[in-house]
Formats: sequence, C-alpha cells, structure tokens
Amino acid sequence: MRFNYLTGQLPACPAHFMLAVRSAIVPVAAVAALIFLTGGAAAQAPTGGGGGAGSTAGWETILDNLYNVLYITLQYVGLTVLVLGFIVWLTARNNSQRSETGMKLTMGGGAMVVAYFGLGALVSLLEFIAG
Repeated sequence: MRFNYLTGQLPACPAHFMLAVRSAIVPVAAVAALIFLTGGAAAQAPTGGGGGAGSTAGWETILDNLYNVLYITLQYVGLTVLVLGFIVWLTARNNSQRSETGMKLTMGGGAMVVAYFGLGALVSLLEFIAG
C-alpha cells in the first residue's frame, strides 16, 4: 500500500511507510532539480522604468526570460531523460515492462532534445522575419 495523496494517510506497517517515502522522493527531487537548474530568470526582470503606453520593453524582458527558462529546462531535462531511458532500456534484460518503460523514456527524451533544437530554430526564424 502506498501513501494516499488525496487523504494524506500513511500506511501502518513500517515497510509500507518506507515504500511511501521512496515513492515521494522522485517528485521532490524533480522539483528541486527544476528549481536549481533553471535559476531565477523570471525574478531578474527590471522593476523600475517608465513603461508608457507604447513601451514594450517590459514584455520583451518577460518573454526573453520565459524563453531562457524553457530553453534551459528542455536542454537539461531532455538530456537527462534520454540518458536515463537508455540506461533503463539496456539494463532491462528479460523484464519486458521495464524495457518498455525505458523505450518510452528514451523516446520522450529524444523528443525533448528535438524540441530544444527546434525551439531555437523557430525563434531565430521569427527574429529574422521581425527584422
């Protein structure tokens, strides 16, 4: 029995409690890695300045920071998932479910890496068109 996230109830058996703790480590580690790898790009926007009716400097800064966070996240998470997928897939041996999970992780990581390069090409094309 695992930790019930909806009711917040812990299992009575110590072995089940350890299983619940181990199942909660992955989401917590993923959030911590996302926080530390992407940094505080959105918090670095300038606070002062005369943002008049025709000024778009604030929006450009926000969009640039959002692009940087997305780009860095795709880079690191995509490569990490790709490598972990290969490791799980190649060490599955006779376990078909683990092999399938590894193959799905590898495909997802590969798609994130392709999206990482595609996003850079798309933004470069849009900047070229905008002048």
